[in-house]
Amino acid sequence: MTQRLIIILGVALAAAACASHPPPTDTMANALASMRGAEELGAANVPQASLQLQLAQEQLSKARKLMKDNKNERAHNMALRAANDAELAIALVREARALKAAEQAGQRVEAVRNPEVRP
Repeated sequence: MTQRLIIILGVALAAAACASHPPPTDTMANALASMRGAEELGAANVPQASLQLQLAQEQLSKARKLMKDNKNERAHNMALRAANDAELAIALVREARALKAAEQAGQRVEAVRNPEVRP
């Protein structure tokens, strides 16, 4: 009786482990959306952002392969990494834009302070 109970519990735990990680379709969709956002913002024009976007694309490709192999938990984690790298690319593009705008504002302020020195 005890041995039978242990076997039943083992089978139940194994079934629960397989069912606990459904395919990470939402995570994959979020990663894709973040990657598209980075592309639309111009990540290709910011070297650091371009690198992060490339990493995100590679990770999403790995996540797809893991999902096909029914390794859903690993696919979920890889898709999360892809989404995070894409979000980092977005932040880097925004930072580059802000730095450029700040530099231009500084130049305008300097031009107002010193009107005889024009670039």
